[in-house]
Amino acid sequence: MKSLITPLALVLMAGPLCAQQPSETDERVAKLEKQVAKLLKTDTKKEESKDSGFSIKFGGRFHLDSVFYDGNENRLANGTQLRRGRISFKAAFGKDWAAEGDYDFAEGDSSIKDMWLGYQGFKKTLIQVGQFKEPFGFDTLSSSNAIWLTERSYSDVWTPDRHVGIAYQTWGERWQTKVSFFGQAIDDTNDHIAVDDTTLGTDHGWGYAGRVTFAPILVSDTKAIHLGVATSYRKPNAGPDADANTLDLSGRPEAGKISKAKFLNAKVTNVDNWKQYGAEFVGVWGPFSWQSEYQQTKVARRAGVGTTPAAILASTIDHDFSTYYGQVSWIWGGQRTYEVSDGLFGKVAPSARGAWEVVARYSRMNQDDLTAIDPVKGGIAKNLSVGVTYYMNKNVRWMLDYVKVDNNENAKPNKRYNGGATGIANDDFAFTTLRLQVNF
Repeated sequence: MKSLITPLALVLMAGPLCAQQPSETDERVAKLEKQVAKLLKTDTKKEESKDSGFSIKFGGRFHLDSVFYDGNENRLANGTQLRRGRISFKAAFGKDWAAEGDYDFAEGDSSIKDMWLGYQGFKKTLIQVGQFKEPFGFDTLSSSNAIWLTERSYSDVWTPDRHVGIAYQTWGERWQTKVSFFGQAIDDTNDHIAVDDTTLGTDHGWGYAGRVTFAPILVSDTKAIHLGVATSYRKPNAGPDADANTLDLSGRPEAGKISKAKFLNAKVTNVDNWKQYGAEFVGVWGPFSWQSEYQQTKVARRAGVGTTPAAILASTIDHDFSTYYGQVSWIWGGQRTYEVSDGLFGKVAPSARGAWEVVARYSRMNQDDLTAIDPVKGGIAKNLSVGVTYYMNKNVRWMLDYVKVDNNENAKPNKRYNGGATGIANDDFAFTTLRLQVNF
C-alpha cells in the first residue's frame, strides 16, 4: 500500500508545481505532504491491526412482551415487561483466540450472562474458560433469539444453564461433543452471602456435564436429522437464600415473568448430589422442522439427619422426576438451518419480503414422586402451545403465542397468589403472549 501511495503523491504534486508561482508552490506542497502523511499513518494502523489480528463486534437484543391470562383462579398479573435487554460483544485475538461477553439489564436488574475466553488453535476444536452454558438441553442451549415460541419448554426449569468453568468441544462432519467442569455462577458466589450466614464457610457447588450429538442423515444444513444424548452431575451450591443442601426445582408455566407464580414446586432437602440425563430427537427438512427431548433428574440424599428413626429414614429417600416435550414448525418465505459444530439450530433466515412460521408444542413436567416414605408433591403440569411468528427481516420478528395449562392437584403457587393459606390447586387456565424481538 505504501508503494502505491508515494508515486500517487508525486504525480499529484507534479502538475501543480509546473504552473504555480514559488509561494503558491510551497503552500501546495505543504498541503500535499500533510495528505500523504495522513494516508501513510492510516495505512500503518491498518497493517498493525492486521498483524495483531484483534477485532471486536458489538451486538444486543431486546424482547418486549405482553402477557394476558384467562380462566385462572389464582391471581396472575397481566401486563408488559422487558423480558430481555442485552448488550454483547464478540472479540477475536489473532486466528486462535476468541472471547464473548453478554450483559443483561432486563426486569429492573442486571446480571452477567456469558463471559468467556476461548482457544481454537486446534482443528475443529474450542476450549473455553469462563462463564457459559453447560452442555445439557437442546432447548436451553438454543439462543433466545432462535427459540420457536416466546418461552422455552418446561425442561428449561431445571437444566444447569450458566456456570463458571472450563470446557472442551470438538466436531466433525456429522457429529460434535462437548465436556465440561463447572463451579457456581458469577452472580452466585460467597460474596452474596450475609456475614452471619451459616453457609459463609461452605465450599461452592460444582459439577460436570457432557453432550454428544450425531446427524445420521445430513443432506445439507436445511435437510438433516439429529440425535443427541447428554448428562450432568451437580453438587448443591453454597448460597444465602436456602440451606446449602436443598434442591429447588420450582418453575413457571412456560410464561414470562410478569406473573412470577410457580405452579411446580418440588424441593428436596438433605441433598448430596443430583444427576440428569437427556435424549434429543431433532430435525429439519426444508420448510418443516421438529424438536423433542426427554429428561430425567435423579436426586441422591446424604446420610440421614433428624431426631427420630423415622425422620432419619425419610431424609435418605432418593427421588426421581422427569419432563418431555415435542414441537413442530412450518415456515413460508424463510429457512431454518442446522449447525453441526454446535448440534443446534441457527436463526431463521427470511426472504427479502419476510417469513411466516406456525408452531405447535406439547410439553409435560412431573415433579411428583409419591414414594411411600417422604413423598414429594411438586405437581404435574401439561401445556399445549400454538404460535405464529412473522419475521420482518433477520433482525426483527413478531411472535404471538397461545398456551393452555393443565395442572394437577399438587401443582399450585404459594398463598400470596390466592390470599389464603395456600394457592388454589387444579387451576387450569390459558394465556396469550405477544412479543416484539429485536436483535442486532
